[in-house]
Amino acid sequence: MEEGRRDKSPLGENLKNKTVTNFTTSYNKVKSLRNSWVSLLNYYNWDWFATLTFKGLPTTYTAHNRLKRWLVTLERQEKRKIGYYKAMEFTRLGVPHFHLLMGNLDGVRRDKYWNIWFRENGRARILPYNSKLGAGYYLTKYVVKDEYTNVENWEIKNLECLNQLCFGNI
Repeated sequence: MEEGRRDKSPLGENLKNKTVTNFTTSYNKVKSLRNSWVSLLNYYNWDWFATLTFKGLPTTYTAHNRLKRWLVTLERQEKRKIGYYKAMEFTRLGVPHFHLLMGNLDGVRRDKYWNIWFRENGRARILPYNSKLGAGYYLTKYVVKDEYTNVENWEIKNLECLNQLCFGNI
């Protein structure tokens, strides 16, 4: 072999090409999944985007139950069903927290339910949903992570109580 020249093995090139192809295929699948979620979620009128965290380290089961209790409180006090899409993820320390798009909340004061969550569970950030940004801005990264292959980590509920947006020829 000539001095200073590296041997380029076809096996090495094939492995490199296969890795790039696998990455591209995976990326395209994730992109397609993300676009499908955005299309579905953008079809509904949302009112709030919420991020709900915990002051302690609850188990996943406890975290889900606390969220459910908060949602039931909201529905009972407002005397209406709340449509929502939720995604649960974990911090680097393993603490669960939730991200939610929530609808059928027109005229409801966010500070009241922020206070209830804060008093009972931990930090809450509840913002008005900006339809110009769309659902993709808020949530779709959470449904394509590996941890969301577990169906318990996300949920869509009560969409029938939300106003659907009209997109012409869909």
